[in-house]
Amino acid sequence: MWRRLPLLLSCALLGPAAYAGKAALAVGSPAPDYSGRDAVTHERVHADAQRGKVVILTFWATWCAPCRKELPILEALQRKVGKDFLRVYAVPFDEPDQTYGALVKAARSWQITLIDDRYGSIAGRYRIDSIPHLFLIDRDGRIAVEHAGFGEGSLEQLVADVNSALRNAPQAPPAPDESSGAPPAH
Repeated sequence: MWRRLPLLLSCALLGPAAYAGKAALAVGSPAPDYSGRDAVTHERVHADAQRGKVVILTFWATWCAPCRKELPILEALQRKVGKDFLRVYAVPFDEPDQTYGALVKAARSWQITLIDDRYGSIAGRYRIDSIPHLFLIDRDGRIAVEHAGFGEGSLEQLVADVNSALRNAPQAPPAPDESSGAPPAH
């Protein structure tokens, strides 16, 4: 066990810079698995638990002006679509410790989920070296779209991409008819 500790520590300390220059993740390929903690509730968030939903995984920071424009749009999208069909996860990238506490406090009122990634393991799996950087993951856990940066036309493209992914998502089953107690007719 103790011989493995230096290896584990070196892996934990490798940040996104360790992936600089490596090939980008391919659209259509399985999204890298990740497990993190909700920075507000401290509950574990697992990629596999999101199968069947469309997921937006965005890497951003409070010091990034384009990121601060993108996040309210993602918040509005999460509110409109709902968590049964869409999950938006915001992963702080290279966020200074002195602002992290205030960020978590602000996130308490968000519909989107702030994921703690202070050691950069999730960013490393997604080979993040610039922000904002967003991945749209389809209901089967595959990368549907990758957006790097945020500018003119980003909103329209993002909405079109989310709509496309949602059209391909399974529909919720109809609610049973409560008046008769019988399942709905097909």
